[in-house]
Amino acid sequence: MRGLLGTFRKDLAICLTANKKQEHAYFPALITCIGVLDFMSGLYAGDIEGHGLKELKAYIAKFFVNKTHYNELDLLYIMFRHKIAHIGYPYTVTDTALDKRLPGPPRRITWTVFADNRKRPIELIHHPPKLLKKSIRPWDVSYDTRALVSIKRIRADIVKSIYGRSGYLHHLKTDGIARERFAKCMVVYFPPLPS
Repeated sequence: MRGLLGTFRKDLAICLTANKKQEHAYFPALITCIGVLDFMSGLYAGDIEGHGLKELKAYIAKFFVNKTHYNELDLLYIMFRHKIAHIGYPYTVTDTALDKRLPGPPRRITWTVFADNRKRPIELIHHPPKLLKKSIRPWDVSYDTRALVSIKRIRADIVKSIYGRSGYLHHLKTDGIARERFAKCMVVYFPPLPS
């Protein structure tokens, strides 16, 4: 675990260090955060290959201090995780009316990703419909909600969920079922030599 988390911290530090133009590698950092969260939720569930949003929600409910800061987890998972993993970049605007997995009223959501540490990891700002000002697009695109995503806040929450007093590592030391689930995952992650 320590090796994985050390790599996680180093990779994010590289992604969040601005270059000479003050640019950051937001999406590699964000997909790394989501990937580590996904992995941790799989360890907690005892299945690192067949888990999804349900298990991620269970992990956050159990180990995150500020659970209410992740009320928009569906949005983060579907809008960012799936799009970055499959096409390398999230849609400029996500129309929630077109994706039944996204709860709540129909919204047209654009996003801003921050390298800095904000109070909330995911915050939605609702307003009257606006047109995107800076975008390469063949036609006008409107939105009525902006998702503000703080990579450093997500990273800090992940680290606390693992190392905190009520974090995953403490749970692993004190719960026999957790250790069985962890061991099951390790056989998949580090397959033993065939006999």
